[in-house]
Amino acid sequence: MPLWGRKKNGAESGRQHGAEARSILGWLATDPFSGVAGLLNRWAVPVLWEELDEKVTPLLVEDAVESVKLRGAKLELKAAGQVGWLFLSALRMVNRKTKLRDEVAALQERQLLMKETIESAVTQGDQMEARCTALAVRVAKQRSRQKPKMPSTVQVRALVHKQKSR
Repeated sequence: MPLWGRKKNGAESGRQHGAEARSILGWLATDPFSGVAGLLNRWAVPVLWEELDEKVTPLLVEDAVESVKLRGAKLELKAAGQVGWLFLSALRMVNRKTKLRDEVAALQERQLLMKETIESAVTQGDQMEARCTALAVRVAKQRSRQKPKMPSTVQVRALVHKQKSR
């Protein structure tokens, strides 16, 4: 019989191990590796590999694997669990860093797009301001060229007639 016990279908197994992962400190059921964490929790006590928090290197992983003792039939499952926790911790950290790198790249792209949009709006605003200034100058020149309007004779008669009738 394999180390992991009887076979189950994938959905049943994932739900069961995901539920077990909820009880593990620092693991959420929504974590993409919660099923594996739930399974490893059966084999060995969760090990937090703090030295992996800085960066994962093949040499660091190799040293950590060699530090796990593989003695005796009873300890094989526990040792396999410890090695599993090591690799799962490394995978989880690399996955987080990859997601963060992707988020940073997306934010930088959005920032660049926003910067270009703002620069375009400023340029458009400057152009509109220049056009408004040119129109204001043109209207002022047009008004200065116009002769003062003289009232027509009909307007004068209407005004005089209005004054007499009072």
